[in-house]
Amino acid sequence: MDALPLELHAQIFEFACTDDGSTARSLSLVSRYVRHIAAPYLYQSLSIAGLEQMHELVARLDVTPPHLRRIRHLFLSDWTHSQTKDRVVGTSDEAQDRYEAERIFALRILAFAASTVETLAVTVSCPFTGPPILGTLFSMSMPRLTELSVHGFYPFPHAPRSMPRLERLHLSGNRNPHGLLQLGALDVACPSLIHLRVSGLVAAASFAEELRSAIWTMRCTASITTTTREL
Repeated sequence: MDALPLELHAQIFEFACTDDGSTARSLSLVSRYVRHIAAPYLYQSLSIAGLEQMHELVARLDVTPPHLRRIRHLFLSDWTHSQTKDRVVGTSDEAQDRYEAERIFALRILAFAASTVETLAVTVSCPFTGPPILGTLFSMSMPRLTELSVHGFYPFPHAPRSMPRLERLHLSGNRNPHGLLQLGALDVACPSLIHLRVSGLVAAASFAEELRSAIWTMRCTASITTTTREL
């Protein structure tokens, strides 16, 4: 290891730190030298679920210089796996305060990641905070994002060129997303999109008709383009 230059060590660490963040954390415990090299990759790939983890991450990012908190790959869930499985939604004042804290910390993390994130998966299980979190997500500028997966009751992407490099989009949680393919909002927000997956549909006849119409229009446009080129 001593025979390799610092730049090569950094490149190796960059390739290695693509899990949930545990590899970068382990490397930072090896030695001062390794901790120094691994520092830019400590937050490169993260898996965060639940209020406690979100709170801890925000506290760490608040005191971390911007060049050391480049988040490239992020999984973010407002609830833990056990909370999502139980799906107990409280209505007490204490529960509402917790939901508000989840919303605030989730949005803080998304704001920290927005300028650097490349792959993003967001799961929002709380019915009180889901729409505002996902609505804000789709209005954020994420210039490097190429893959996005959203699970929760989502609004439609609408902000012009907010995700200019997005190629793959998976939407789940809206049983009948009628209007998603209309008015060109999706094309405006995600001009590079080549793969769209919509799951979790239930009794979505109107969306099915919308999808059929969109596919027919695309085929007609392609046919006209081909004919024009031949002429």
